[in-house]
Amino acid sequence: MVEACDFLEVKTDLLNMRVQGNKLYIGEAPVLVVDMQTQENYVHYEQEDIPFKKEVKLSPDLLQGKRQKVLNTALNYYYQTACEIAEETRFAREYGKRANRTKVVKTEK
Repeated sequence: MVEACDFLEVKTDLLNMRVQGNKLYIGEAPVLVVDMQTQENYVHYEQEDIPFKKEVKLSPDLLQGKRQKVLNTALNYYYQTACEIAEETRFAREYGKRANRTKVVKTEK
C-alpha cells in the first residue's frame, strides 16, 4: 500500500497518472480511479462510474517514478482493461436502447 500524499503526478510514456490523497487516477477518458486503501475502484466514463473489480497493486517506488518500464507495463495493463470495460458498457447500453424499442407483433392463426 502507498502512504497518502497531497498530490503527485508522474508522466509515463503513454498515460497520465496522478495521485491525490489515497486515490490514483490513470488516463484521461476514460479515467481509472483506484482507491489505494479500500480497493473500491471504478472507471469514470461519460459521467458514470463503472465498478472495476480487479485489485490494483502498485508499490510506492513505482508510484514515485522508479522502475519506469515496470510502471508503464502495469499502468497500460490496468488501463487497457478499464477501456475494455467502458467500451463494453457503452455497447450494452446502446443495445439495451435498441432492444427496448422492439415491437412485438402478434399474428393470428
